Amino acid sequence: MKTITTLLVLMSFVITVHSEQLSPSDLVKINELRKAVEDAYTAMRPTKGDSGNLDKAYAQLEETNVPKIFSLAQKEPESQPAFDVFLWIAMDSYALRGLIRTYQLQSLEYLANYHSTNSKLGPLCSYLGRYCFNTWGGNRMNWIWLKPGVEHISNPAYGARAIKEMGRLEANKSGRPAVDFLKSVIKNNSNRAIRAQAIYALGRFDAEKFADLDGFEKIPVYAKGMSANVLAEWKTFGSSQQAAADAENEFNDVIANYSDCLDLGERSSPKEKAPRLKELAEQNLFALKHLSLGKEAPEIEAKGVDGKLFKLSDSRGKICVLTFWASWCGPCMAMVPEERALVQQMQGKPFSLIGVNGDESLSNAKRAMEREQMTWPSFWNGKEGSKGPIAKAWNVKGWPTIYILDAKGVIRFNGAAADDLNRCVDELMKELADTSL
Repeated sequence: MKTITTLLVLMSFVITVHSEQLSPSDLVKINELRKAVEDAYTAMRPTKGDSGNLDKAYAQLEETNVPKIFSLAQKEPESQPAFDVFLWIAMDSYALRGLIRTYQLQSLEYLANYHSTNSKLGPLCSYLGRYCFNTWGGNRMNWIWLKPGVEHISNPAYGARAIKEMGRLEANKSGRPAVDFLKSVIKNNSNRAIRAQAIYALGRFDAEKFADLDGFEKIPVYAKGMSANVLAEWKTFGSSQQAAADAENEFNDVIANYSDCLDLGERSSPKEKAPRLKELAEQNLFALKHLSLGKEAPEIEAKGVDGKLFKLSDSRGKICVLTFWASWCGPCMAMVPEERALVQQMQGKPFSLIGVNGDESLSNAKRAMEREQMTWPSFWNGKEGSKGPIAKAWNVKGWPTIYILDAKGVIRFNGAAADDLNRCVDELMKELADTSL
């Protein structure tokens, strides 16, 4: 009897050990499906003329293959192959839309539950810190963001799945997969550099949360178009002051305790040096304290694209639109007609539009300004392009970035609220006229 019991225990142990690995056939399927997606992405990237059709084909292939890959990995979520799948999906930049977004969020949940101690999580923590504007706000913010994407899912069944999954996240009021993942890494991972990366990323989340809540509290139009239910749930996210305090604590933690740690994110080329997290935290801390709504804009003194030295403060007494742009930035150039019309409309009024150009080549900036009849001045960000000193000081994360200053040089609009240039400028012009009566 004792022998039989021992055999049963050993058999149970063997089955348990075996169950922690995916079968060879499952691994083959995962590799085949994943290779098809990666090959399609490689084919799409360098193409220009037919990029729209290739992008659509790639998106459809992702919608077909990723659910299958994820389902196979779910069989043994603790296994190394499953970790590789969850990591791959979680770092898919095209997952920031539609159906695949739900698999990205679920992958983060699996990574938090089964793999928070893994030594290969550094790049993911860095990635989440860069793309925190799409992930900070838990269930409701993810839901608001995802809803438009669901409409573009080609397969109705996949669309239904996306809605169901986001409903699950909504039902779980503490369900903030990206934030929960980072906190799990901070708590459980023994690698100091990875913990530092997670703390910095969490600071970025809280800083973005502060920016959104600050805008919600200070700019009435920010909430325009939100339903009563959404407005009510926004209020459950807490105060902007608490978000700012949390972000400040996290950035200070990185500065004080992880000053030697480098950013673990993937580099665009072997020659690109990884920045120190301390420097990144200092930039974000500066932005938190000096580039928020209601703060006096920091001075900019530099040469313009025309070679002449000037200052941002030269525009004091005027409503000023400050826009970070570059000729290589499609959305930036798409805004030029609106900016040009605004400048013409405001002729003779206390208004100025000032650019900060992010072209590495000064000649490219000059050609763009001449071609597009951009008559307003632009600082040049230097030979480093988008990574030059002005954009670095202003903590610019994406192009274009827009700030709208009142006549006292105070930041009044930024982010999404600054997109409607005419409305923002008109509002500040009216305010200026009222104060001069």
